[in-house]
Amino acid sequence: MTILTARNIEKSFGDRTLFTLQALDIHAHDRIGIVGVNGAGKSTLLQILSKEIEPDGGTITHYGSIAIIPQFHEETLETASSIAKGQWGISHVTTNMSGGERGRLKIAHALEQEASILFADEPTSHLDMHGTEQLEQALLSYKGAIILISHDRALLDAICTKIIEIEDGTVREYKGNYTNYRGQKGQQRQHQQAEYEKYTKEKQRLETAIASRLQRASGMTKIRSSFSSSESRLYKSGAAYSQGNVQKAAKALETRLEQLEKKEKPKEIVHTKFDVQYHAPIHSKTAVQFNKITKKISNRTLFHNINGSIAPGAKLAILGKNGSGKTTLFHLIQAKEQGIQLSKSCKIGYFEQTLAILQKDKTILQNVMEETRYDEAFVRTILARLLFRREDVYKQVNVLSGGERVKVALAKIFLGDYNMLLLDEPTNYLDLATQEELEHMLKDYPGTVLFISHDRTFVHKIADHILHLDEDEPRIFQGNYKQYTKRTEQSSINPTEQELLRLQTKLTEVIGRISMPGRHDDVIALGSEYEQLLRQIQECKTSVL
Repeated sequence: MTILTARNIEKSFGDRTLFTLQALDIHAHDRIGIVGVNGAGKSTLLQILSKEIEPDGGTITHYGSIAIIPQFHEETLETASSIAKGQWGISHVTTNMSGGERGRLKIAHALEQEASILFADEPTSHLDMHGTEQLEQALLSYKGAIILISHDRALLDAICTKIIEIEDGTVREYKGNYTNYRGQKGQQRQHQQAEYEKYTKEKQRLETAIASRLQRASGMTKIRSSFSSSESRLYKSGAAYSQGNVQKAAKALETRLEQLEKKEKPKEIVHTKFDVQYHAPIHSKTAVQFNKITKKISNRTLFHNINGSIAPGAKLAILGKNGSGKTTLFHLIQAKEQGIQLSKSCKIGYFEQTLAILQKDKTILQNVMEETRYDEAFVRTILARLLFRREDVYKQVNVLSGGERVKVALAKIFLGDYNMLLLDEPTNYLDLATQEELEHMLKDYPGTVLFISHDRTFVHKIADHILHLDEDEPRIFQGNYKQYTKRTEQSSINPTEQELLRLQTKLTEVIGRISMPGRHDDVIALGSEYEQLLRQIQECKTSVL
C-alpha cells in the first residue's frame, strides 16, 4: 500500500539547485535511509517529504499519519511519556537533562504516536552505544514505514530496506541496506570505469585513423620529378580521385568521432600513505600502561581499577555509557596521572570535541601547516580526501560548518608531529563518506591511537584493543570489537573460556609491567606471577580441548 508519493520535486538555494527528485513512492513497512555528504540536502529532503517545508516545485501527498524525530536542538521538550518512563528509562522531565536524555525523550514521544510514517533526522545524536542499540530494537519492531537520516552504518544496515542517495543534486534509489548500497555503488564505479576506458580507446583509435588518412591524402598529389608531362597529368588525375576517396573516408571517421557518446571519467579515489619518518617511533615495548586507575567525582566512582597496557601502533577503543568517564580518562592520560605510565618517546596529539586546537582566524591550510612536517602538496592531498579541494583550503575556519571544522581539526592532528593520538568521538558531525575516509586514514596511520566512539561500525573496523569502562574492573582486551562482544556473549555459557581470556589479559598486563616497571613494582614477584599465569593458561587450554 502506498502511503506517500512525491512527484517532480525541486529545491534551490539562491541560484544553486540543491536537488531534483522526479518520483518517489513510499509503501507501508518501507525502511528508507537517506545518505549523502554534508550539505547535499538530506535534512531538507526529509523536511520536504514530511511537509515541514515547501519545495520550490512538485507535490507531496500523504496517505496516513506522520511522526517526526527532529534533529537535536536545545528547544523546549514535550512532556514525558509512558514509553520514555519505561523503555527509555526516563523517570522525570527537567531542563537540566543531558543531551542523551533529551534525545531519548524525543524518540519516545515520536514512537508512542504509532504513525503510518516515522521521519527521523539523526536520532542517534547524543546517544551512547547502549542507547543506539535500544533505538535499533525499537525501530525494528515499529509497525509503520520509516524514513531515516543517520551516520550510523550499523543502524542503517540493521533497519533499512532501501537507500536514497543525494549526490551532485540528483536523488537516486537503491534496494537493500547500506552495505548493499555501497556494493552497488562499487559495481557502478567499475562499470563507469570500463565504459570510460572503452570510450577513450575508441576515441584514440578514430583519431589515429583520421590522422593517418589525412596524412596519406596530403601526400597523394606529390608528383615524382622523373615523370613526364603526360605521366604527371595522368598521375594527377588518378591521385585526385584516390585523394578524394581517402578524404571522404577521413570525413566519415570524423563524423563517427563527433557522434561517439562521451563517457565521463569516474572521480578518482586518492589514498595517500603517511610517511613514517614524520612520526617518530615509540622506543619501548609499551606505549601506555594503566595500573589500577580509579577516578571518583564527589561520592561517585566513574571507574575502578583500570589495568592493562598496549604496545606501540595499537588502536584502542575506549567504550562506555554516557557519563562513564571516557573523556576524563583522556585528561588523566594527558596529565600523566599517577598509575598511568607513558613511554618517554610519546608525543600526544589530542582531538577534543571543543576543537580547541583550531585557530579560527586562520585558513584551513594555515591551520594544518603550522604543526606539520609534511610539505604543502601532501597536506593538500589529505585535505582533498576530506573534500577540501582547490580554493577551499583558503577558507577561514570561522566560516566553516561544524562538520567542516571537525575535518580540519582531524587533518591537523593526523599530520602533526605526534606518534600517539587521543581522539574523542572523531566521527561526530561527519557524513558517511568522510567517516569511511577517516577509517582509511586511521588504518594507514603509523602511530598509536586511543579513541572514544559510540559508532559500532567504526569501532569494529579500527580497534584491535578494547577498554570498556562499564566493566567492574576494566581491563584492556586484546582483540577487535567482534571478538570482545563474542567473549561477553559466551561468558555465561563457557566459564572455562572466560577464565582463559581473563588469564591471557592478565598476562598481557604483567608483561607490560615487566617491560616498563612502575616505582612500586617488584620485578622478581612479577616474574613469578608471569610463570604462574603461563601454567594456569596451559591448564585452561587443556580443559577447553
